[in-house]
Amino acid sequence: MRLTVKTDLCLRVLIYLQGHKTKAKIQEIADEYGISKNHLSVAVNKLSELGYITSTSGPKGGIEFNSAAGERTVGELIQEIEDFDIVECFNADSNTCTLSPHCRLKGMLKKASNAFVKELKNYKLKDLV
Repeated sequence: MRLTVKTDLCLRVLIYLQGHKTKAKIQEIADEYGISKNHLSVAVNKLSELGYITSTSGPKGGIEFNSAAGERTVGELIQEIEDFDIVECFNADSNTCTLSPHCRLKGMLKKASNAFVKELKNYKLKDLV
């Protein structure tokens, strides 16, 4: 299983924010990790939308970890961000596999993905730091 860059960046932001008790600027985090501010902004917007961080605009603004989100799990976060349709062989119109109506690959991969997320649900976001 490989996580997308967006998920990786979301996790990095949460780790950074939990390690710094003051509001942070996106550029500050981008500089710390040596990554693109534009890519990081997409991750920050998603985290804000999902309630993992709070964002304040203005000269004294910034982003900070929403302490209430600390009880949520790493698995929950990943499940909300990642697309676990690992293979594209599924035909949604006919609800069958385009390779073979007897193909079980999609089901196997779904089961493996569920096990992956289930394991990560054992870890709270506050445990990342």
